[in-house]
Amino acid sequence: MIERKRLHPKRKANSKSVVSAPARQWTLFGQPQLLEGEDRAAYDELFACMRSTVKPADIIDEMFLADLVPLEFEVLRWRRLKSILLQTRALSALRAFLREKFDYDLYCDEFADRLAEILQCNVSQDQADFARTLARECAQNLKADVVDKVSEVLAGTNTTVGNILEKFKTDKSKQLVEEYVRRKPEAVTLVNELFTAAGMSMDGLIANALVQVLDHIERIDRLTAIAESRRNACLHEIERRRVFLGETMRRSVQEVEEGEFEVIETTPAKERNAR
Repeated sequence: MIERKRLHPKRKANSKSVVSAPARQWTLFGQPQLLEGEDRAAYDELFACMRSTVKPADIIDEMFLADLVPLEFEVLRWRRLKSILLQTRALSALRAFLREKFDYDLYCDEFADRLAEILQCNVSQDQADFARTLARECAQNLKADVVDKVSEVLAGTNTTVGNILEKFKTDKSKQLVEEYVRRKPEAVTLVNELFTAAGMSMDGLIANALVQVLDHIERIDRLTAIAESRRNACLHEIERRRVFLGETMRRSVQEVEEGEFEVIETTPAKERNAR
């Protein structure tokens, strides 16, 4: 008869055989490769979140983490750049639209003030009133004879009424776009009215503008997909390594548990045979 009456520790599990590796600073693998203007704090936050999730157990996990974080940041970078490209093209198209459709009567007085400032810089102080009057007359009429008088004042300045007007229209459309983006009520109302009058919409304007950059968008999408694939591969390797480590630990625990007990026969063999 075999009885297990006493425990005999044949070998004990090493409680320190599987422990978490000491936390290592990610700077061990170099500084993050950030582009000018990218948020270092955002990168550090991403690293901290991923580290908290992965919980690296040793230097191998640290190496995977050092690869994983830049890969994820690269994915976010491509997505952000695509968004910036779309937004930039949309705003550029809106500025061009407003510059073409913006009613001159709406900014006639402002153009007169701008032109007066320029003319006053090219006449004597006692002719300041004359410059303001001439600028007002030119802005309201834009007739050839008035424009000629302004051109005489501007002679030698390498500029013309036409150049001043074009720059003013560009600046004004840019200002209106900025106010529209900030959702200022007056700007939103004015832009919507211009869209309605032209039979256009913001979506239509953006669609027409994006046709010119579809190749760039497609390239960014491909680069994003490549970055996502590399990130996913890194995640897969981490997961596969965790499964392997888990199986190794289970085998180790099983071996330890089996070694904890030694079978002891309490009745000697000769005595058992005599019976």
